[in-house]
Amino acid sequence: MADGSLRARPEFWPVTLLSVALVAVLGGWSAVTYLERTRSDPGCAERITLRVAATPSIAGAARTVAERLAARETCLTVLVDARDSADVLRDLSRDTSPSAASPSASAPAVSPAPDVWLPESTLWLRRARAAGAFQVPAEGVSVATTPVVLALDSASATRLSRSGDLSWVKLVGGAKAPVPVALPDPATSPLGFATLVGIRALAAKTQPADAAAGAAAIMRRLAPNTLSVTGESPAVPPGRRAMISTELSVLGGAGQVALYPPAALPGPDYPYAVLGSGDEQTGATAFLRALLAAEGARTLTESGLRTPSGDAPAGIPAATRIRKVVYPPARLPDEAAATDLLNAWGGVHISARMLAVFDISGSMAAQVPGSTATRLSATVAAAQGGAQLLLGTTEIGIWEFSTNLDAGRDYREMVPVGPVGPRRAQIVAELGRMRVKSNGGTGLYDTTLAAYRDATRNWTPGRINMVLILTDGRDDDPRGIKRAVLLRELGELADRKRPVPILFIGVGPEIDKDELQQIAGATGGRVALTKEPSGIRQIFFTALAEFSCLPPKCRR
Repeated sequence: MADGSLRARPEFWPVTLLSVALVAVLGGWSAVTYLERTRSDPGCAERITLRVAATPSIAGAARTVAERLAARETCLTVLVDARDSADVLRDLSRDTSPSAASPSASAPAVSPAPDVWLPESTLWLRRARAAGAFQVPAEGVSVATTPVVLALDSASATRLSRSGDLSWVKLVGGAKAPVPVALPDPATSPLGFATLVGIRALAAKTQPADAAAGAAAIMRRLAPNTLSVTGESPAVPPGRRAMISTELSVLGGAGQVALYPPAALPGPDYPYAVLGSGDEQTGATAFLRALLAAEGARTLTESGLRTPSGDAPAGIPAATRIRKVVYPPARLPDEAAATDLLNAWGGVHISARMLAVFDISGSMAAQVPGSTATRLSATVAAAQGGAQLLLGTTEIGIWEFSTNLDAGRDYREMVPVGPVGPRRAQIVAELGRMRVKSNGGTGLYDTTLAAYRDATRNWTPGRINMVLILTDGRDDDPRGIKRAVLLRELGELADRKRPVPILFIGVGPEIDKDELQQIAGATGGRVALTKEPSGIRQIFFTALAEFSCLPPKCRR
């Protein structure tokens, strides 16, 4: 997604300076206190046990550092538990749930809350806070890094090198990649998300005139090879020759080669996040100092990780093509930009069945302030851009509406519902043929009911079924049904097991938000208002990502 909006979803900082600053602050009042106390209290009347939940790729090295620290500081025990970040996130967010005190008998057991969390990416800290786990800090101190790379089997790398196709640009961004690239799902994997950052940068360089469309095109090509990954740093799976992975994974795999992006991506930064307080925070400070010390850093690089500033790991085999020079990490985008990227991914990756209904009443001829465009022309332009970003398997139909538009009806079908892929150009062209009906009213209620009946009658499993209505006014059709009738009919048609939310996008000052809220609420939908039609595309993809999680699949 671009540097624009979002609400999201999922940051690198000047690592060395922040590390030194945090260690100095914490060390000034806690670490020193701890060391003084343990040296004057050989009986360890107050032994400290520190529980650390570390992502598996760093857990082994962290455990080694912990054992060495415990040998020096006999009143401190550091227990390092190797746990996937997704599992820790689930437990931390469950602890904040109102029902956490009385879990159901079928709910998985919750592991003891750690005093320190060491996930592979700062994205996990953000996600935890978004889930309500506010005991998790927004940032931590990076103790290690490993770059995001494209991992290939050596045979494919040799062949591609001979043909001149061994490059990130050709394999990830090429119109026809010589080898399919498997992509960990960006919605759940920090590696997949980092790839979206790289795709955006690549599109901005190669297609500066329309970087958003260029990025979406690359995402669409990668989408069929998206994998749901449970591990943090996947190796190339059987049957796959290329996959977005990490330098560490290539080092640990057999016969793999690392291919680097044109510029570093915001990959794993291993943030050290302190969750505990009191004595545990004292122990946490001591353990952090040990990880950042020269001996601790050497232990981490010997395990295949880089230092926070990007110093190379030890013992790199030449065959892996891993760079032996310093590879400084990239910064993670801010939360708004990150969410924007994830929304863009959701828009091109999620398949939907959508009926899009456009208001062409007379008021849509009003000029957009500060622009030569009308409300309708600006809305159409935004819709045409959105159509370019949809996954080819998404099904879409186009209606227009006003009053008495077609044989006494307030609406007219322009494009029947069908897959976008083979009809993308037709959809864009039909949208461009929309014209305002002079003096036409807004037959909103009759049109909404007709569209909802059509959508519920043709509900398709395995897709996001929805009705999208773009309007600039309230219903003013004296011949149409009343609001109470519409709400009753919608309530009877709505089915939680076959959800069809209505998304209203309101453009202009004449919108009656309360009216639209009542209608959308009857279907589990939502209302979004925008002063400028240029905001329509972002609203749509944000809502599409939200509607991807509806009953019975999951609950919002």
